[in-house]
Amino acid sequence: MSKSNFKSTASRNLLATMVITLIAMAALLFLFRGPIVEIYFHQKITTTAIVLNGIIAALFLFGMFRLILLLMHYRREELAIGDFIQFLAQNKPGQSPEINPDSMIAHRYMSMSKSWREGVTPNHAALSQVMIAEESTRGNSPKFINNILILAGVFGTMVSLSIALFGTSSLLQTSSGDASGINLVVEGMSTALSTTITAIVCYAFFGFFLSRTLIAKTRILTAVESITTDYLMPRFKIKTDNVTEELAVLVNSLQEVVKNMLVAQNDQRGSEDAMRRAIIDHDNQMSEMTQQMNDIRQIMLRGFRLGD
Repeated sequence: MSKSNFKSTASRNLLATMVITLIAMAALLFLFRGPIVEIYFHQKITTTAIVLNGIIAALFLFGMFRLILLLMHYRREELAIGDFIQFLAQNKPGQSPEINPDSMIAHRYMSMSKSWREGVTPNHAALSQVMIAEESTRGNSPKFINNILILAGVFGTMVSLSIALFGTSSLLQTSSGDASGINLVVEGMSTALSTTITAIVCYAFFGFFLSRTLIAKTRILTAVESITTDYLMPRFKIKTDNVTEELAVLVNSLQEVVKNMLVAQNDQRGSEDAMRRAIIDHDNQMSEMTQQMNDIRQIMLRGFRLGD
């Protein structure tokens, strides 16, 4: 992996987008504060609705804060990977890279270097599993908030419907109109509307940024594994392992040579048989020619009456 193939600005760009989005949301809330205040505070909104909407908004803001911290961490990881790729491009043997010692790529480099100094080839699969296990513990709270946001909206809707049912029950129990029952129905429906809107908006924004953050995390893990496979494993492979592999390659080559020799031997045996048959045919032909020459000689002697 080259430095041009790895973009160390993905987390920074996403972090800037997140901050701009929060600022834009605050500006929209201020711009449309009239309708928002009317929906959330003036239309028979109860203390229950304010508490539920406050809980949903607090969960959303806390989740966004955790995502910002997570993106700042991934930003440091991307910078460390970029510096490490630049160190590899300089190709300075015997020197250690000057990168963040707490980064994933630094931990991978130090672990492989330690195994190499101890005369053991680093286990790439084990190192990958350890890194994935460590990263799986990071960012659990944003995932929990993403799952609980929509449930909080459903819970608020159920509470609101329960309030409306209480109002309906009060209306049914009285023969004449009951103002308190009607008020409960209106308050319950208003609470259901406000909590549903809050939960859906918060869930949509938070779900989008959480998915982009997980993509940034996947890119970083992929970069670390690619660097390990392409550069670190050849560098920290023990020579005895190399000799074993070369011996295996040599044995395979010798096996191929033996197979070729057997094929050549079979071909030579066939050629020898063909030559033997050719020699036998040649001897037979020479015997026939000698016999024919003797017959011609006898005929000429008798024809010219040369006698014995």
